[in-house]
Amino acid sequence: MSHHINYLNTSQFKTISLVIKFKAPLDESTMTARSVLSKLMQKTSQKYPTEIEMMNHLSELYGANLYSSVLKQNNAHVITLGIDIVNDKYLTDTNLLEEAFKLLHEVLYFPNVQNQAFNTRLVNQEKRLLKNKFLAIKENIGQYGFYQLLHTMFPEDPNRLPSFGDEHQLDNIDGRALYQTFQKMKQEDEIYFYAVGEIDSEEIESLYEKYIQLNSSTVTLNDSRPASNKETNYVEETIDTTQARLNIGMKFEVHHPDRSYFSFIVLNHLFGGDASSMLFMNVREKLSLAYQIHSQIDARSGLLYVLAGVNQQNKARAIETIQNQFEMIKSGEIEEKMVDLSKRLIINSRLESTDRPKGFVETSFSNTFGSEISQEEWIEGIQAVTKADIIDLAKTGCFHTIYCLVSEVQ
Repeated sequence: MSHHINYLNTSQFKTISLVIKFKAPLDESTMTARSVLSKLMQKTSQKYPTEIEMMNHLSELYGANLYSSVLKQNNAHVITLGIDIVNDKYLTDTNLLEEAFKLLHEVLYFPNVQNQAFNTRLVNQEKRLLKNKFLAIKENIGQYGFYQLLHTMFPEDPNRLPSFGDEHQLDNIDGRALYQTFQKMKQEDEIYFYAVGEIDSEEIESLYEKYIQLNSSTVTLNDSRPASNKETNYVEETIDTTQARLNIGMKFEVHHPDRSYFSFIVLNHLFGGDASSMLFMNVREKLSLAYQIHSQIDARSGLLYVLAGVNQQNKARAIETIQNQFEMIKSGEIEEKMVDLSKRLIINSRLESTDRPKGFVETSFSNTFGSEISQEEWIEGIQAVTKADIIDLAKTGCFHTIYCLVSEVQ
């Protein structure tokens, strides 16, 4: 058992952010319950048993922001609980920092629980809200298509599910089960604490020991990647839609934190990462084959996804053009100046993100998954990527699955 306490002492922000990360193995039997739990922790406690009372208390803390979220990250399921407050130095006769720790203590040790069960009315309310979230996925063709792609690539793996879990698990969740999930989270998760702002590390450590006192376990995560296939899976689903949706999953041989990891980040940006990319400039702008198109990656897992909305009659040509654009990368038909532009934009984006408290926390937390990379090492890794590196990595890539949503009327 140990504490993982991390600080960023900076006068850059007028606020102080306190963040707790709970990391557990990605498990479809617990993801949904953890998602409901995260919302319950944010909204009420024993001392503030209604949302209005909690909101009134936050108002008394000069508009403090208490928040929570769930995330899938590198085969882990992560609950984030955080609070943002104004730095006491900008106020008079306040001790907001300690009050923020007290509120986190209240949430973590005195939840809205009776007889070892969370409040039934509030549990049912959060279950309804989550059910609506699952329904919204089905009604959003972009999200629906992406998750159908994941279901095809990861048929027996929790990676196929959204971070908030599985709709079919909702009926199994009640106040008692959630209290057990809550206790397990505190006892078995790998836990990280972050404090960002103009702070004193000794004061933070003292307040942590006084109010939080969470000990971190060590969790083991599976290395989950889609099974290899000799040829591309092609799936077509007919739905009520005015435009076809292309959802393409690709696999690459990427190993964190070696050169291939940084090459993959640059390759993605060059291929479809922003408005200067090959897919955007050629498939969308030049050939008008897509209303929208971009690529995104799970950098450590070597997975790249191309997501596009296209005219039904252009579907086959759009797929062929996307594949041809990738072949151009493999054969080296890319300009050095475009590689350099991608690297500059990637580094600028990284620097901008770490200029915000959340960016620092997320960057630091990402280092808990394997080898730690400093900001300077990360930037140097991107700068060192060459055109030859991108070509070598592209040669390991394959089109694993193409999931296409089309309308009934061709």
